[in-house]
Amino acid sequence: MDRNQKFLKRLSNKEFDAVEHILRKILVRDTSSLDIKKLSSYKDVYRVRIGSIRIIFLDTGNHTEVLEISRRSEKTYKDF
Repeated sequence: MDRNQKFLKRLSNKEFDAVEHILRKILVRDTSSLDIKKLSSYKDVYRVRIGSIRIIFLDTGNHTEVLEISRRSEKTYKDF
């Protein structure tokens, strides 16, 4: 079990539903209503904010991959 799966197991039902909804939108590229920001240090890497939860993902145009799902901390943008 990877760390994203472990993190998702620790979420409340409400937080899990919100994250699941956002992940579905990211994977079908329906991102118009999301709070997405490109990470300046990386090419094709973006983050979505859901309260204190961050979803960091890679989007190359024809491939989308979730890199990390975690709560915002000092290490959030350094560990992936």
